[in-house]
Amino acid sequence: MLNRLAICLLVSMISIMAASAQTVPTITYVANAASYQPPGLPASGIAQGSIFTVLGSSVAPSSCNQAIAFPLPTKLCDVSLTVTVNGTSASPYLLGVYYADQINAILPSNTPTGTGTITVTYNNQTSATFPIQVADAAFGEFSTNGEGFGQASVTDRYYNLNTIIHPLHPGDIGILWGTGLGAIGGSDATAPATFPNIGSPTVYVGNTALTPVKQLLYAGRSGSWPGLDQINFVVPPGVNGCHVPIAVATGTGVGNVETIAVAPAGQNTCTDSVMGQDLVDKLAAGGTVNFGYIRLERNASVFFNSLGDNAWATFSQFYPQTAFNAEYGVSSGYCVTNSFSPLYMSDSSFPAATLDAGSPLSLQGPYPLNRTWAADLPWTGFFPLQIASQAATYILNNSRYTASGPGGANVGPFSVNLTTPAAITGLAHIGGIAVGQTISRSSDLTVHWTGGDPTMQNGNVTIGAYSVADGDNYWTSFQCNAPLAANQFTIPAWVLSALPQTDQYPINGTTEPIGSIWIGQYSTPVEFTATGLDRGLFTDAIFLGTQVNFQ
Repeated sequence: MLNRLAICLLVSMISIMAASAQTVPTITYVANAASYQPPGLPASGIAQGSIFTVLGSSVAPSSCNQAIAFPLPTKLCDVSLTVTVNGTSASPYLLGVYYADQINAILPSNTPTGTGTITVTYNNQTSATFPIQVADAAFGEFSTNGEGFGQASVTDRYYNLNTIIHPLHPGDIGILWGTGLGAIGGSDATAPATFPNIGSPTVYVGNTALTPVKQLLYAGRSGSWPGLDQINFVVPPGVNGCHVPIAVATGTGVGNVETIAVAPAGQNTCTDSVMGQDLVDKLAAGGTVNFGYIRLERNASVFFNSLGDNAWATFSQFYPQTAFNAEYGVSSGYCVTNSFSPLYMSDSSFPAATLDAGSPLSLQGPYPLNRTWAADLPWTGFFPLQIASQAATYILNNSRYTASGPGGANVGPFSVNLTTPAAITGLAHIGGIAVGQTISRSSDLTVHWTGGDPTMQNGNVTIGAYSVADGDNYWTSFQCNAPLAANQFTIPAWVLSALPQTDQYPINGTTEPIGSIWIGQYSTPVEFTATGLDRGLFTDAIFLGTQVNFQ
């Protein structure tokens, strides 16, 4: 028999071997829990007192209860975090750990600001340090889809969620929910006892910067949960559309830009959804809407910086409680931005695609275009396809394209033809912007055009741009929808300020900016039918523009 000492030694050895066999946690991404703003972009720091997310591998157990009682713990399911800035360490309060790869936490308000590091400890295994930038304020808007883009988490004064079938109206009070306004004086482990305004954020609704007190009523902690901020605002006059931008700028810049739905006084729904007013009304009456949307895009710019050709398709189901997912673009007269990073990318910037339409889809066009493309995930109805990159071109003017699908559990087989318009005179390039021109990100930019087709895109044009930074590690784009007949549109400085400074790409012994601005129009959609769909639409756009340098 083993004596007691031998047994103790054996147990110790087994414990050491088990510990050494455990996988060391690895952090891959740290971001504001509302915006997921990629590091290095404006408002990408983690604000004192804010809710943030840590992504990685083996950072937590595969399942764990969330923290549901106050005070919030600094250790949950054997998981803890440590943030160190300028030699001072802080222990964030944990809100929950998920699926072994995500931790949500609150950064203590007394954490020093500046460049620091973060580690995660799980099962007595501590990760390597990961960089973190602690800011005094860096606001992120929560979105209804949980991805940091699309419909903003905004309620009316009675806490009813704003959607296309429950719009706000000019003069109404709305409440924007987010995190990152800044530190509080008390503990972040419990709900705030008082409700002081925090900092001085600048809030934009549509193209209007809200005035303090009169239109910006309150910006501070909510009374319901630590780290959660609310901004109470009054919708300014003249604002209208299903997809009106709302943005917040703090000292670190404009964060993620999302949209709200606004209708004129007396209207119960907004009126410019791409789905059609009849389907919006069906939703408002309590019905369910099944909608398919297929889009082709050619997006080329002058000089080497061609963006290539792409196709997307979504097959989505909406019902009144999920009407916030019916998010398509931006309303006329406004701009919206999107930020991306290879380290964190959601499936798409399209609405939730939840209908099984079968896979793969087929796209046929002028030779040699004969492609099939599969759903992004087997159980979703979202289909992304890069047809060609850089200078290769398959989406052409005045050409016929056929999109078809085999049918699936929710959507039957379909086939639809679309003929792209002839070249649109006067919209080939944005007037007055030269190739490689440097554009200030701190001033309004007025762009001009002539020509165009007033029968397309409901008499509007689309203006877009992007700026790439840090060797393709992160980038931001914007999209504006403007009345064609105006022949000009002013892009607000706050939109441009959301872009990063354009990086320079080495080519042929020199460098060129990885930035571009373009203009075009979407064609009048072709409607198609399939079993299980209330409506399907097939559209395209050919954008042409100019290589630029955003600084």
